[in-house]
Amino acid sequence: MTNTFTASPHDLGINTTRNPLAEPADILLADTAIRIQLSYSNYRKAVQRYETMLDWIEREGSPLRDLVSLFYPQGSMAIGSTIASTLENDEFDVDVIVQINCHRNVEPKEILDALYHSIRGEKGSRYYDCTERNSRCVTVHYADGMHIDFTPAVLLPELIERTSHIFHHKEEEPSYFQQRLVANPYGFAEWFKENTKADATFAQLYETRSVEYEKLVLAEKADSESLPDHEPVMKSMGVVALQLLKRWRNVQYDQRD
Repeated sequence: MTNTFTASPHDLGINTTRNPLAEPADILLADTAIRIQLSYSNYRKAVQRYETMLDWIEREGSPLRDLVSLFYPQGSMAIGSTIASTLENDEFDVDVIVQINCHRNVEPKEILDALYHSIRGEKGSRYYDCTERNSRCVTVHYADGMHIDFTPAVLLPELIERTSHIFHHKEEEPSYFQQRLVANPYGFAEWFKENTKADATFAQLYETRSVEYEKLVLAEKADSESLPDHEPVMKSMGVVALQLLKRWRNVQYDQRD
């Protein structure tokens, strides 16, 4: 994080009678959040990767061929609060739900194993050496430090939109520790966004500063690349505050077991 970024709202060409970033402390906090958040380039990369994964799981010979109906982001990715997960480098954890068409009472071990083998594939395939089976998800570790957690889910259609079973299983635990858990990460994300609406002036200032900062970062790369086209991310103060709190947490606990 060595980039110099000192532009004021006036420098960025934004005229406003009420400037929510009028104080130096507010500008510093906003710029800190911009530096640690998932950039537009990395956001596009994450979306491309999990869309590619859907095609991969649908390949001939996959245990889940023709059984995946939907991929969608959950958690931080869904509400726009993803930040770098470590202090030393820009590693990002991205969470994705994999909605699978199967019986709701499927054994947790069975569905987690099926997703793991569908993603890992045969020896020599692209994901074989970078796929990890966890207790509730399957993680793919990419060479650039991004991790994507793919969580299998089975829809419960009689409940509100996208409410599903997610699953818990660890090989080292007794079989009765397996669980089917009712969850609705999509519903939570929609509720969160509804209750943290963006202030238009703040959102415009923050969006513009984010774009300007990414242009600076890309300009400093040896292999310069252009800023990807993107839909404006009109973040609320609440989301930016959440990013800063998560970063504070990571700093506090980084050296602990």
